[in-house]
Amino acid sequence: MIILNTTYYIHESIDADFRKWVSEIYFPSAINIGGLERPMLAKILTDTQEGMSGYAVQLSADNKEIAELWHDNHAADLRGELSKLFGDKVLFFTTYMETINP
Repeated sequence: MIILNTTYYIHESIDADFRKWVSEIYFPSAINIGGLERPMLAKILTDTQEGMSGYAVQLSADNKEIAELWHDNHAADLRGELSKLFGDKVLFFTTYMETINP
């Protein structure tokens, strides 16, 4: 199982709007294309820059190809829209992770 994790650092002034965007736009879009599941939004509790909040946005996929297809195409378009909406009030980076059994 592959976990696609995008970490977002956002200005506190857009916190509610960002969370709404994730739940109403980002996650439904991901689920509707198929191959992605288990959407999760988690608040990052470690200290961030003053006035900023951190969030981890995660989706699961059966394989890396599905995750990359989403990230490089559909999600890229959505992140572009997010940047247009909020400009420099949002920063993000993505990590692919593979679950393993200990």
